[in-house]
Amino acid sequence: MKYRTTLFASALMLAGVAQAGSIQYHYAPVISVTAEYETVRKPVNREVCWEEQRYQRVETRRSSATPTIVGAIIGGVIGNQFGGGSGNRAATAAGAALGGSIGRDAARQSRGPDKYYPVSQERCTVQREFIEENRISGYRISYEYDGRVYHTRMDQHPGDRIRLRVAVTPAP
Repeated sequence: MKYRTTLFASALMLAGVAQAGSIQYHYAPVISVTAEYETVRKPVNREVCWEEQRYQRVETRRSSATPTIVGAIIGGVIGNQFGGGSGNRAATAAGAALGGSIGRDAARQSRGPDKYYPVSQERCTVQREFIEENRISGYRISYEYDGRVYHTRMDQHPGDRIRLRVAVTPAP
């Protein structure tokens, strides 16, 4: 069994060497070369900016918490005059809340209206555009070998001559 395996492996190696010896390389003159093109879409990002106008509020006076606090105290004192027991506490709390609200509203009215000034602000965004360009995708080549004209396609320009691999095998 071992002898047969060794004999079979030797026969395969000899067949490979014999076949490799039948490959030859020749050069053939190139008759014509024509470039083939393909259209490629290439994405390009571009930043687009513009001026945008908005309005910014500017308070005419500084706001103070004093009117709200004074209103809450006065409201609490007035609310304390009503009810008895736990109702007295509820009336005091309600009076303080109502008085604080009235004091805040009175302060806003005496302050005057807020002013708005236009402010310019730059805004930007990125836009994607596609540029089409033609690129060479390969070359269609005609060459002459042994009195006949052959055609092939290659990725690279072959120059004035092309290298050929010629394999010689016996015909059955």
